[in-house]
Amino acid sequence: LPEPGKQGTMRFACPLLALPAAAAAFTLPASAVFAARSSPVPSSVATSSSSSTSCAATATTGTAADSEAQTFIDSINTEYERLHRDFEMQFWGTKMALSGPNYSVEELTRTKGEMEAFLADETKLAKARALLEEMSSGAGGDDDNELTAKTLKMLERTFGCYIMESEEAKALRSEATKIEGKLESERNDLVLGANMPGGAFEEMSSVGLRSKLRVDPDEAVRKACWEGLSKIGDFVCDHGFVELVKVRNRQAKALGYQDYYDYKVTQAEGFGKDELFAILDTLEKGSRPIMEKARERFAAEKGGASSLEPWNQSYLMAGDIVTKMDPYFPFEKSVEQWGRSFAKMNISYRGAQMDLDLLDRKRKYSNGFCHWPQPAWEKPDGTFQPAVTHFTSLADPGQVGSGLTGLTTLMHEAGHAAHFANIAMPSPLFSQERAPTSVPYAELQSMFLDALVGDAAWRAKYALSRDGEPIPWELIAEDIAASHPYKVFALRGMIAVPYFEKALYEMPDDELSADSIKALADKIEKEIQGGLSARPLLSVPHLLSDEASCYYH
Repeated sequence: LPEPGKQGTMRFACPLLALPAAAAAFTLPASAVFAARSSPVPSSVATSSSSSTSCAATATTGTAADSEAQTFIDSINTEYERLHRDFEMQFWGTKMALSGPNYSVEELTRTKGEMEAFLADETKLAKARALLEEMSSGAGGDDDNELTAKTLKMLERTFGCYIMESEEAKALRSEATKIEGKLESERNDLVLGANMPGGAFEEMSSVGLRSKLRVDPDEAVRKACWEGLSKIGDFVCDHGFVELVKVRNRQAKALGYQDYYDYKVTQAEGFGKDELFAILDTLEKGSRPIMEKARERFAAEKGGASSLEPWNQSYLMAGDIVTKMDPYFPFEKSVEQWGRSFAKMNISYRGAQMDLDLLDRKRKYSNGFCHWPQPAWEKPDGTFQPAVTHFTSLADPGQVGSGLTGLTTLMHEAGHAAHFANIAMPSPLFSQERAPTSVPYAELQSMFLDALVGDAAWRAKYALSRDGEPIPWELIAEDIAASHPYKVFALRGMIAVPYFEKALYEMPDDELSADSIKALADKIEKEIQGGLSARPLLSVPHLLSDEASCYYH
């Protein structure tokens, strides 16, 4: 990067930045995107992000490296790293629908079970507590080693999240994992699409259906796409979701929780469902009158009550503007936009390797995510273990508007990758995304960084056509004028998910059925969003996955 106040261009180390239209996935060393700077990193930044031998090196010298506590931590780190990697490779292979005998739902279930069984070993929890007690009393000789104590406390908290004293709960956990794996595999095989005007069926993924819903000028086509999205709910409710909800709830109640939502939020955040929704209720109540006024204004400006139909709202808000902006967000430029933008903020990946799968395709999981088969951490000798990151986006370069949405997802997942690539603590368990890692902690940096894509100043600098022409300022202003009064719609669409899951897991077992769940989803959409949603709640993939369910808050 040029020095402040000087002109210059960024040098990239490899030609992968212009993706061929047919490219689906590729492996990218972070150095390819974040090239060496032409001026040194400021010393204040280098001290915090460039050194690989900082805090942990002092914590593992002398007697600490030979202590019983360090030996215990080392054994946990070594075995967890292996089990974590085995599971994450299956997670990636099954979610991305990779071919070959190495990936299967059965192997995903087995590796997840082995990883969780390791973390649920009560003897490990007892050992961590005993070592903490020794350190606090000075008996172990390491009472000054704050980082070792912090690591033991983290292990204590982690083991406590996975230990299940109830044999019934353990059996139910295993059963839920099997139901979930089968359901997600069948969901990946579901042929989605829309019955177009004239009767022809056009196959599209959920991503394609949502894209066309936003930009197609024909209302009949948009309605067909919305109906296609709605079929996801019919399918999952008929293929195991009802039973999955029941089993998850029985597991949570066997462990003494109110329900599955209460179990999930307590494990991740350290407080229960009631406290969470006391917080969310202030947001729901505070934004409700804003939403109601926005719906009234929208109907008045856009042609009456029909404008609020779920297949009309997104298009009438900004569908034609999305089409106008499309030339300035060609998806083949997205990796370069990400690289330039993050590098200008001095965001580095500390030698991480990234496996990127950026394009939508059949059977691929229909939501972006970022996971780490190799977590970043500081080893006992002070050397830094860089992360290996898997992340995905869902662009369709042939679909109008897909470049913008794909770039937003890319920036979000790249934000996760940057966050966890820079965790330098003495165990890989500090840099994994499951409980007890807090959900808002995990999402904060990624949400901030994907918000850049909607920022006017960011767009003026980075939104360029294939010919290098910047997006016209008048078009940026037009988009703001059209969408800003209705930002509350997106907020209400997001909070509808936790309110739906809360109500879902509070339903008595004898009331749970495919019909009752679908009726509940419609009811929550109307109560929270004011009407049926352009993205039907039961099409949200987070609901099915253990990792992402009861997470959207």
